[in-house]
Amino acid sequence: MGILINLDLAATIDPLDGILIDIARRIQVPKTKHEEAVDHYLRLCAHVDRKGSPLEGKVRECYPSGSFSIAAAIYSHVRSMQHDVDVVVEVDFPIWTDPAWMLDQLYKAVKGDPGSRYYDFKVTRNSRCVTVTYPDGVTVDLMPVARIPGGPERSGMLFHHNAKRDEKFTKEVNPKAFTLHFNARIKSSDIFASRYRTRRLLADGLLDTRAETQPMPDHVPIEEKSPRLVAIQLLKRFRDIQFRKRDGRCPPSVVIAAMALDAGQMSDSLCEELIAIATHMQREIDTAEREHRRLVVANPAHAADIFTDRWPEDRGAQQLWKDDLVRLVRHLRALRGREWDPQQLKNILRELFGEAPADRAFEDHYRGQSTLSKQNMLGITRSGAVKSALAAPAVSSGLIIPARANTDMGGFIEDPVD
Repeated sequence: MGILINLDLAATIDPLDGILIDIARRIQVPKTKHEEAVDHYLRLCAHVDRKGSPLEGKVRECYPSGSFSIAAAIYSHVRSMQHDVDVVVEVDFPIWTDPAWMLDQLYKAVKGDPGSRYYDFKVTRNSRCVTVTYPDGVTVDLMPVARIPGGPERSGMLFHHNAKRDEKFTKEVNPKAFTLHFNARIKSSDIFASRYRTRRLLADGLLDTRAETQPMPDHVPIEEKSPRLVAIQLLKRFRDIQFRKRDGRCPPSVVIAAMALDAGQMSDSLCEELIAIATHMQREIDTAEREHRRLVVANPAHAADIFTDRWPEDRGAQQLWKDDLVRLVRHLRALRGREWDPQQLKNILRELFGEAPADRAFEDHYRGQSTLSKQNMLGITRSGAVKSALAAPAVSSGLIIPARANTDMGGFIEDPVD
């Protein structure tokens, strides 16, 4: 079955939005990797509750949380196709259970005895979860949570123990409530979907032919996602690149996702959405700075669940992230509405999003310009620069509820490989 793409639509997609779409396309976790992740967590949950496990009969339920649950998964490393998965393991233990003991039991349940499934894997006991690292670099974090008797629906206690810092406590959380809250409020856009499909064929050099339609290999195809959700993914990628060579924690993905809900009316433009989220975060940090305090972001569906309990560690950490956001917005605004020097464009994209997706997006963009040029539909200056302001973004219309999918809501960025 073929489909004809409207060339007029291709010519009026803002080039900067098109490039951001191309970058977003490169960082998506494909369907095959998603299916592997699902298999990993199902096997792990069955394993920790197996006969003879320290947690035999004590696992009430497992479910994916974090980015996996809100379709915001991205590759943490594009070239090596690595990504992370967060899983909540609801355990049938009292909420006053000793955190050190609880985490130790989960570690023993995963590691098992010599010869068991995960014994030869890298299994790490962290302060709030147990991490399993697979041979391909994919990680699964299993976080034990005990349900609060008589508490709000799906609320529970997370167990925290860090021996080096002499920390031991429980923390009230409700990841399921946040997932439901977020998914109910983030809508997809028919306009964005049309732009994405057009951009994909344009980048592949297929716009002037009758193209065979192929489903995207994502659990949730990018065109079914909200522009705001894709902007969250781009902001996470930007964050990962900025923190690659830094010590300390980066802003958790769940903080970015929660704050994005309050970034104003949704646009169909990825550039506008990225600027809106970054600007909103800047303003919230500015407010905290004026009041001489750290930024506080709570779970909008469960106020007792504070997302910023470990980041920012201090006001310096939030100021560092604010400076990153200011630079991001400055670059986006500089690129929007003016002619581009190709080398400058490539350098800025690399700085913001890393070499691998930036270079591919750069190549896709100019391949698409060549396709449009053959159709005599592209404005080119005498110097050969591409005119970047072709169409103003429109306010979204025809919104639909998206499906859901994939990974990590915070932590450290360790491996410097892009």
